[in-house]
Amino acid sequence: MQQRLIIGNKLINLKEVDSTNTYMKQLVYSNDKEIEGMVVIAEHQFKGKGQRGNIWESEKGKNFTFSIFLTPNILVQNQFLISKVVSLGIIDFLDNLGLNELKIKWPNDIFCKKNKIAGILIENSIRNNKIENSILGIGLNVNQINFDCGNIPTSIIKELGCDLLNLEELLNNLLFFIEKRYLTLKSGKIELINKDYLNCLYGLNEVRIFKIGSENIDGTIIGVNSIGKLQVKIKDIIEEFDLKEIEFLS
Repeated sequence: MQQRLIIGNKLINLKEVDSTNTYMKQLVYSNDKEIEGMVVIAEHQFKGKGQRGNIWESEKGKNFTFSIFLTPNILVQNQFLISKVVSLGIIDFLDNLGLNELKIKWPNDIFCKKNKIAGILIENSIRNNKIENSILGIGLNVNQINFDCGNIPTSIIKELGCDLLNLEELLNNLLFFIEKRYLTLKSGKIELINKDYLNCLYGLNEVRIFKIGSENIDGTIIGVNSIGKLQVKIKDIIEEFDLKEIEFLS
């Protein structure tokens, strides 16, 4: 068993909940004693949320749907570093299991061989220009084989071609790898985080089709800026986009 210092020091297991992020928010704001690293995990979320208001599909008892409470104490303009370290922690975990062709699809989906295997939803509380706390909602497909949604998600056992995996054992290792990356943020290793994130960025330096406004436009991803905007070169001009301003079409 991997040893952890912070993340998972308090673990709350739920059979069913609307959303682990919502449950975590209610728990934190009704409790004077906040515990950094607290994890709320549910066998089933019936209102799990993804980016752009999408629903996170997860078969009951087969995957990870959980939230982590953190107090990163970083400036607001650096908040995307939280997404970077969590994404990298999930990549490290999956790589350690033997999965290949792992990428981070901006802003915070994890892809394996061009299929989505995990997603992250981060909700930050801000005070005095700093991130006072962050609630990180994570969905990771583990033992599910069949999916209803159209983007053909994948899972750990689909990729490994193995029998059902023990979720309790896997969770300990997943939290270990997330914490390991989070500690690099705590210790100020920003250049390392940025370098590793860029190396894992889906579509980097590749010509792809994006929907921008009402137009479909060819562009090349060249990076992500310090506040988390996607940088795309379009007709030799570098433009920067928020989540709602651009959509991947290919």
